[in-house]
Amino acid sequence: MWCVLACSLLAEGRVEVALAPKAPAAGESLRWSPKGAKVELKLEGSALVGGFELGPAGLTSIAVKLEKSAGAAHIDVLWIDANRNARFEESERLTTKPSETRGKFWSSFTATLDITVSAEKTENAISRPYPLDLWFVEDPAEPDAAPALRWSRRGWHEGECVIDGKPAFVLITEMEMDGIFDQRDAWLIARERPKLFGANSRSLEQHAWLDGQAYRSVAIDPHGRSLALERFDPGFTQAEEEAKADTLAPDRNVPRAEKPLAFGKDLAAALAQAKQDGKRVLVDFETTWCGPCATMNQLVYTSKPVVDAAKDVIAVKLDGDEQRALVKQYSVGAYPTIVLLSSDGKELRRAVGYQSVAKMVEMLRP
Repeated sequence: MWCVLACSLLAEGRVEVALAPKAPAAGESLRWSPKGAKVELKLEGSALVGGFELGPAGLTSIAVKLEKSAGAAHIDVLWIDANRNARFEESERLTTKPSETRGKFWSSFTATLDITVSAEKTENAISRPYPLDLWFVEDPAEPDAAPALRWSRRGWHEGECVIDGKPAFVLITEMEMDGIFDQRDAWLIARERPKLFGANSRSLEQHAWLDGQAYRSVAIDPHGRSLALERFDPGFTQAEEEAKADTLAPDRNVPRAEKPLAFGKDLAAALAQAKQDGKRVLVDFETTWCGPCATMNQLVYTSKPVVDAAKDVIAVKLDGDEQRALVKQYSVGAYPTIVLLSSDGKELRRAVGYQSVAKMVEMLRP
């Protein structure tokens, strides 16, 4: 059973926190997580096979195999060689019921692997659990796309200690999914455990704040069993750092327009109208799952400077998951992608990612 451990005082202002693996319980999820990794697959018979590395150097690869069960229309079986013995056993067979979202078929799996910590003999091996999510997406609209299995770490390591006579909770998780903890990964410290799940990540190369005091990590066990930290003075206060880090403050503080920028959804109609009226066309490719897109809708397209700058522009907003042909036509590879077109449909300017009020005003200049 996984547990939360304590910490010990090493020196004045320095503590070592004992950490244990943790999988998310119901309702628990981190606000910050690593980018999903990809396993390239190749066809062998009727199955897709591949493998990926995880853990300290010297461990064998983890083999995977995807296939359809009898009568299944889509991938619904994943074999994962969890014990790395170069063969698939019945206990390593995972099944799922594929789901359809926006024309794509998703096959999602959950597994827990064991990563060796130390061992002199196989029977005395010490390992730690490594929970992860895996998913395979089949897109009928892209029949020639190279097949790939994607995965991401699902858990973290966590510990509890006492600092200044009060409980403190520490959490670390991988941002580089290699099964090894180091300065590339992330951490957080808080007085209340639930606050660990609502906060933004901090690199282990960065300090974190507790009661207005800065702490930095000074040593981390590569298997995530402990983290040593100490208090220090970064030369500024927590409030000063937060104010400097609030990059959205300028957009949040600009005047609001009486009405937000009006977007149509028909690009062909917008281009026809633009040609007739001699106007430019602003095309915003977004998706329902795009965070920066939602922030632009809230802060940028409601701002008076942007609405004023777009008074002679026909604006169109397109859902990239629905308008697949237009995504290809305009070479959209990330969201949001914003394209400004002339009245005859020629591309004038392009921007990718969140665009501030100031940048959008500049993009809309005549």
